[in-house]
Amino acid sequence: MKAFNLASFHNQQIFSTALKWIVALLALWSLVWSIQLFIAGNAYYSVKNNIDMWQQRPERATTEKIEQALNKIETALSYFPKNALYYQVQGQLFEWKAYSVGDAGVSSDTQTAAFDSKRNLYQAFTAYEKSLELRPNWSGSWIGLASVKWKQRELDSAFYDYVTRAVDVGAQDAIVHKFIVEYGLDMFAARSVHYVKVKDLLKRHLDLGIQNPLSRNFVLEAIQKHSAEEVVCRWLNTSSYPVKKRIPNCVTYD
Repeated sequence: MKAFNLASFHNQQIFSTALKWIVALLALWSLVWSIQLFIAGNAYYSVKNNIDMWQQRPERATTEKIEQALNKIETALSYFPKNALYYQVQGQLFEWKAYSVGDAGVSSDTQTAAFDSKRNLYQAFTAYEKSLELRPNWSGSWIGLASVKWKQRELDSAFYDYVTRAVDVGAQDAIVHKFIVEYGLDMFAARSVHYVKVKDLLKRHLDLGIQNPLSRNFVLEAIQKHSAEEVVCRWLNTSSYPVKKRIPNCVTYD
């Protein structure tokens, strides 16, 4: 009986020691994961802030700053390689890099600049595809694919498929409103045949884009940039008063 009690006590000690090690390992894993999350999160928000700033001041998107941002998002991806949002942001950075190297002031060699721009757009496209592999219903990445096709002047059936998918999964998303308004107004201003293909979408997302506070300023600035206040007012003649009043001279009090 005494031997049995000793064996039982010994087993309890082993169990207690093992449990302590398990708890310690879990605590260590939790600490490491928290540190990785903190580093990746800081990298992401730093890059996001840069992109937001560049959208307001494109001239600040230098190649050096974009490379630094790419290194940060690579760090985030090294910790969380299955994060669809990080790949989407990576795609945006490659688009900005294509913009920066395509700037005439960056390179005196036009052919080299064009090659670099094309290569960066390809990398952007690949990053958006990776994002969609992980999260197929991410409207931003579908818009990213369409954006790359537009920059490559490939307004083919695939381009319109990407736009359609973006609308299907994110009809209320600010990024969808912004892209369709920017593209649609550009096509309208250029009197392009492509305007006919998006005119209904354009009118709908002008309305939705003005309603959405996350896209409102962008949409209003796009209208102003194209001096399209009068025509947009006509397009939105059935829209609500809060929408129409945002457009200069669209609401009268006769």
